Amino acid sequence: MLTRLLILWLLAEGKLHGYRIKKILDDETLRFWFPVEYGSIYSVLRTLERHGQVRALEVEREGQRPARTRYEITREGREHLRELLRTAWRELPSPAEPFQLALAARSELPEEDVRQLLAERRDALVERLASLDDLERGAPAPEMAERRRALTQAELTWVEQQIAKEES
Repeated sequence: MLTRLLILWLLAEGKLHGYRIKKILDDETLRFWFPVEYGSIYSVLRTLERHGQVRALEVEREGQRPARTRYEITREGREHLRELLRTAWRELPSPAEPFQLALAARSELPEEDVRQLLAERRDALVERLASLDDLERGAPAPEMAERRRALTQAELTWVEQQIAKEES
C-alpha cells in the first residue's frame, strides 16, 4: 500500500515518469520516512494504469538513455488516493514485527546476550532520537517527526525499564 500511496501522492503534485519518482524517493531523508523497494515502482505504475488510476502521457527519450513514460493521475486515481489516505489514518501499525518474536523467543539466547542486545537497542534508540532533529527538516509534514519522536521515546523508556529489571 505504501508504494501505491506514494506514487499517487507524487503524481497528484505533477506529471512524472518512473525514474523521476525513484529519484525523489531516493532522497536520504525521504528514504527514512518512506522505505520502498524501488523495483516495485514500475510494477505499481503498470497496475495503477491498468486500473485507470494513472494515465501514460508520452514517452521521452534522451540520447542513449532508456525511454521514459511520463504519467499523470486520473480522476479515479485521485479518488483512490483519498481512499488510501483514509485507510492510512484509520489503520493501526501491525503488532507483528520481528522484535516481538525476539521477545517471545528470549529463552533461546543466553541472558548475557539479552542484556547486551537491550543495551544496543537503547543506544540505537538514543541515536535515532538525535538523528530525528536532522530528519525533521526533510519530513513532508512536521507531525511525522513529532509522532516518530514520541514513539521512539516511548520505546526508549520501555527498554530502559527492561534494563533496570535485568540489573535488579
